[in-house]
Amino acid sequence: MSKIVSITEKTVPFVIHPETQIGQVVLKVMDLKRQIAFYEDVVGLHVIQQDETKASLAGKGSDKAILILEKTADELQASRSTGVFHTAFLVPTREAFATKFFQILRSKKTVDSPVEQEARFTHFERFIPIARLDSASDHGYSEAFYLYDIEGNGIEIYVDRPVEDCSKYPGGSNPLNFKELANLADFDSDGSLPATTTIGHMHLRVANVEESIKFYVDVVGFEKQTVLDSAFFISAGGYHHHIAGNVWAGENNPQPPANATGLKEYTIVLPTKDTLEELKNQFEKHNYEVHVHEQTLSTKDPSGNRIIFEIQKK
Repeated sequence: MSKIVSITEKTVPFVIHPETQIGQVVLKVMDLKRQIAFYEDVVGLHVIQQDETKASLAGKGSDKAILILEKTADELQASRSTGVFHTAFLVPTREAFATKFFQILRSKKTVDSPVEQEARFTHFERFIPIARLDSASDHGYSEAFYLYDIEGNGIEIYVDRPVEDCSKYPGGSNPLNFKELANLADFDSDGSLPATTTIGHMHLRVANVEESIKFYVDVVGFEKQTVLDSAFFISAGGYHHHIAGNVWAGENNPQPPANATGLKEYTIVLPTKDTLEELKNQFEKHNYEVHVHEQTLSTKDPSGNRIIFEIQKK
């Protein structure tokens, strides 16, 4: 008589659909008027819809909002808290990147910001945008520069290199090639970001790297690209990263109060209704609290960052 051997099948990890993208970002702000001015005059977005408490912004010529500012805060977020590290605006071409970078470097426009004036520039009534330029780097897979808005939210503006060219450049953070970029820049541009500008990735301040990876990778299904002790970079479809998180300001920092400035929520866009249903099953399987609507799911990551999962609008 043959012996029956029981074989336990390996559980195949859930992987999110490769066409998953970041959608839009919603920030809570104290001063809507000044923040609109910054994102228009410095970043180069355009208001496409506005009322007394809310503004939706997009690249020039687009009617699809990628950033929403809501006047719902009355205190500044603490630096040692979870939330947004930077929102990364992806421009479609290297020419657009070079144009925006040199437009900021050469701009003589000023931005009204009493808080900034009181804290750092006591001898000026206003300050020029370059005062908010934090850094610039060639990462190999992308070229990027970094800013802060007038309420302390980080901003990245970047362009991706073609995948086939990435191996020609070293990774990490290296100086930009100013000479090459200067030859590509349109110095007569008004500084607007193109209509096809998107949110390429979200970089978050998280409380704990390991817990964040368990959520974003084991539950949501993003794939690891780079994982360090203090940061992680994950994506769908092999992209360098759609989401990053770090604990550079310290571990186990608290979530900011609801009335503080900073991240209210961001959206992750899925290509089909079936992928949304698969994700719903994942949350139920792992006992995560999730709010289900007809075309969306909403939840919070372990650091309290709110996420809306929605289906790509045709």
